[in-house]
Amino acid sequence: MLPLTALYFPRTSVSIRQVNQELIFFDKIFHYLAAESEESSTDEAYTGLFEGYPPVPFQDDLDRFRQLIKELKGNEAEFYSGHLSTITAGNEKNHDEQSVISLIQSIGGKSDAEAKEQSDIREDLWRARLLLKLAEILYQEELDLQKELATISVKEQELFEALKGEPEIPFTPTPFQQMESTLPMRPKILVKAWAKLFLADKQQGNYSMLVTDQSDAAELLFDANETLTQKRPVRLFRIPLPAGGEMELDASIQARTTFREAAKETLARFGSLLSQTAAQGTTPDTLKNFSALAAEWTRIFNDSKVWGHPAANPAHKTNCLGEPHLEVYLCNESLPSLLGHICKAKVQPRAATSSSLALIALKSSRKSTCKG
Repeated sequence: MLPLTALYFPRTSVSIRQVNQELIFFDKIFHYLAAESEESSTDEAYTGLFEGYPPVPFQDDLDRFRQLIKELKGNEAEFYSGHLSTITAGNEKNHDEQSVISLIQSIGGKSDAEAKEQSDIREDLWRARLLLKLAEILYQEELDLQKELATISVKEQELFEALKGEPEIPFTPTPFQQMESTLPMRPKILVKAWAKLFLADKQQGNYSMLVTDQSDAAELLFDANETLTQKRPVRLFRIPLPAGGEMELDASIQARTTFREAAKETLARFGSLLSQTAAQGTTPDTLKNFSALAAEWTRIFNDSKVWGHPAANPAHKTNCLGEPHLEVYLCNESLPSLLGHICKAKVQPRAATSSSLALIALKSSRKSTCKG
């Protein structure tokens, strides 16, 4: 039976808080680290649920990589200039891949002649890890910006409360808008870099399923599947997840444990059917069987009170937030084949043919209907 584990993609800087909704379904989620010996964002108490590791360790080159990252942070002005980035709201993120490559080469002090002396694989892996680390830096900057905006919003609200007794001063606080969790680079660049690490990962055979909350990244895999097979992936099922909130992490993990105990048999059947489907493909009854399991999950989920109000209760949709769901898709090719196509890399025939069909789990949000 296929364990209910998955590999998160395409970011390498992820915390357990960002995947605690997905962990309701999965036994454990793994994610890549750009380099070894990096500080883990996951508390040791949760390594049984969420764990990061470097698929391609630097070993003797680790110190040099760290030095490059330090120099990279010192070249932010160069990075943000030209076609590399615009983070201002409303502008399209259009990091140019060749510009990023040129920046990396200039920071590393490598001439074209020196670069040619290295093997293509080694150069690609260096470039991929630097790009992923660069994306981490940008993503962290966006998170810091969100925190600053949230602080300003709180202070604005406090000021408004203080001025309530002054009717002659018209003032309406501007509500803080949470920024969407988007990729800091064009998805194709980031996914290509991540794909190169996956293809070099000796543990890649452990995974048939990737999980992401980035629809653009998932769409690249779907497009690759269509290009290779002239078919779109099949959505196997869609199940509700608990809404994100202010529940403490420990309480959230305890709620997860309680719910999964109630849904233990359903989860076991999901795992068995996913394993069979990834190995053999669909049968005439596959979608019907998944639909029945999804309905069973939804019933248990809506009856559960561990997260407070049931997601299906329209009386509690006052904020008109999206309802988180997990959608799982079956591709017609293996993960090595799909990712090899995206990054234009040669895939070992054995890896392409002996692997299970790829499963892609996408966390999505369906907007609820606002009334009143």
